[in-house]
Amino acid sequence: MTNSKSQRSGFTLVELLVVIAIIAVLVGLLIPAVQAAREAARRMQCSNHMRQMGLAIHNYHSAFRVLPRALWFETPPKSFNGRSWPVTILPFMENQALFDQFDQNVVAVDQLSPRNVAVIQTVVTGYVCPSTPEDADSRRYTFDSSGMGLPFTATNIAPIDYCPTTGVTGEYMRHAGIDGSIEREGALQVVSEVFGGGHDGNFAGILDGLSHTFMLGERTGGPTIFSAGTVDVIATQNLVGVNGGGWGDLVNGENWFQGSQREGLFWPPEDGPCAINCTNARGFGFHSFHVGGSYFLLADGSVNLFTESIEPYLFASMITRRGGERPKP
Repeated sequence: MTNSKSQRSGFTLVELLVVIAIIAVLVGLLIPAVQAAREAARRMQCSNHMRQMGLAIHNYHSAFRVLPRALWFETPPKSFNGRSWPVTILPFMENQALFDQFDQNVVAVDQLSPRNVAVIQTVVTGYVCPSTPEDADSRRYTFDSSGMGLPFTATNIAPIDYCPTTGVTGEYMRHAGIDGSIEREGALQVVSEVFGGGHDGNFAGILDGLSHTFMLGERTGGPTIFSAGTVDVIATQNLVGVNGGGWGDLVNGENWFQGSQREGLFWPPEDGPCAINCTNARGFGFHSFHVGGSYFLLADGSVNLFTESIEPYLFASMITRRGGERPKP
């Protein structure tokens, strides 16, 4: 005698919809977790790049008894020659072959040395933060010195997402509430009659302590200028060629800090109390695409994330190498 009840197989429509809904919820929970894990990995890689640069700077100092120059540039009657710090430390960043291609006797500009410009068009992975949205090859820079009275350009040069903390201007010292008469230079020195400064730095000259003095900070964003997290079209147009975003770009090392407003960079630019992630314009802000802050390399070789809310007094005192600032009561 056969069983008259039919045997059911498969899912009903309601069951299938429930399963789909559960999967959608799980995917919705998983995607942010995956994105967070990827960003954590990128942040770690970014900080490791800075540690590698710190090790390179320390090895350079061991070899030559001085720190790399943030910027070196000379003009006639001597010559038109110079370079920025990333060129100098290439051999200590496992890029000896690239360094050997660079002609040390001439500045890397289109008008004098197309060969050197070709060298600085090469992307150096260790100079790029992977958290920056666009890939390095699409963030090409232009150096244009016409605003400084010099007829030089360097085009299509590869980016760097880091720059020195060269010094603090009087404007930012005012926001920090620090006496403007103190020594305001940073760890890496500018040696140039055009840009000011005439002596090399060393670790012995960092009197505020190696663990209390910045050497480098993140300043990312490509050739595009950001203000308070959004693209600043006017500033981008006005700062083309002078934002110092290439690793062979002369003005990358000329980064005297004056801060910006919390709302970002106005035009014409205004100094202000904000130091981190308000703008990536050279001299007005350090900048990253990490949430909450930017990484800084200290003179002792350590790397730390400093938050966007850092107080101006503390930030200024971390830039100066022998300011002798005292903790606030």
